[in-house]
Amino acid sequence: MKQMIALLAVFFMLNTANAQLESAVAKLNTAVSVADYQQLANEFGRFAAAEPTQWLPVYYAAYSNAKIAFLQKDPDRAAQFSNLAEEQIKKAEAIVKPGGNQKELSEVYTVYSFVNRSRVEADPMVNGRKYGPTAGAQLTKARQLDPANPRALYLDGLIKFKTPAMWGGDKKKAKELFEQALKQFEVKPASAVAPQWGRADCEKMIQ
Repeated sequence: MKQMIALLAVFFMLNTANAQLESAVAKLNTAVSVADYQQLANEFGRFAAAEPTQWLPVYYAAYSNAKIAFLQKDPDRAAQFSNLAEEQIKKAEAIVKPGGNQKELSEVYTVYSFVNRSRVEADPMVNGRKYGPTAGAQLTKARQLDPANPRALYLDGLIKFKTPAMWGGDKKKAKELFEQALKQFEVKPASAVAPQWGRADCEKMIQ
């Protein structure tokens, strides 16, 4: 009887934790402000601390902090969040890499690239040459691991859109990548907690 009660308690705790993660992922899909992303970064950080062997909570924490970095006006302030996001995405990479699931690694390297792009965005003249090639290499790896990853397609388009033509930017190609990404966003995520961010941003870029 005691063993059954213990198993039921564990089952209840796991279901509750999963429901909370689902709720946070759903909020992530509609977040727009620094305050929104800060709240989510904190939530995902708590999930990650409670589930240190799971890659998704710390992956989402990294993405949330990278978004905060993108939204900062002060380069030094942005750098703080980029650095924190890098620490977190490295943890996600360490969790995923031993098993080598290609789709999961593609998601990790997409966010890792996004983190380095946040550094470029904060101070292009200083950080462009230092972090731009790294972000590009990480994104290339992400697309090789999963060519249909809509977040990698979206980020590739974003980079081409924001990069000056003299340095390889191409707005026409960017639009094509955004359109490809939107088609892939139509594919239903594997679960309610699987990566699904990026669709709203992609739609805005096309508009």
